[in-house]
Amino acid sequence: MKSIRYESRNGGVNIVLLLLALLASGVVGCMHHSRGFEVVPVSNRYVLALSSDDVVQVMRRAGFSDNQILELGTDVHDGMLESGAVQIKVDDKVEVVFAANGDDVYIGTRLRGNFIYNVKTGWRRSDNISP
Repeated sequence: MKSIRYESRNGGVNIVLLLLALLASGVVGCMHHSRGFEVVPVSNRYVLALSSDDVVQVMRRAGFSDNQILELGTDVHDGMLESGAVQIKVDDKVEVVFAANGDDVYIGTRLRGNFIYNVKTGWRRSDNISP
């Protein structure tokens, strides 16, 4: 039997996406404390099912490292699906807010600005978002 070999230029990204998918399917949590980070679900009018790729996209844009995405991504996914919005706090200070509105994720960060990500089309211009 010939072994199947998979080669990718983006192997690290694929591994992260696979791990996020496995975490999302096997572990459900509503709040996560890790290294000072706290993911807090917030009630919102809309909810949104993000794919693992969507979670990676929005968290990277907000400034999270790959390890932080692995640690917090499942809670972000679950919070968006169940509540429609999440805050990520560090030492009781809100660093990032992700909020669903239709197919859009509105991302407000304390240090990096504000962004809009559409799950169907990708990134949108965010010139009209007030800080």
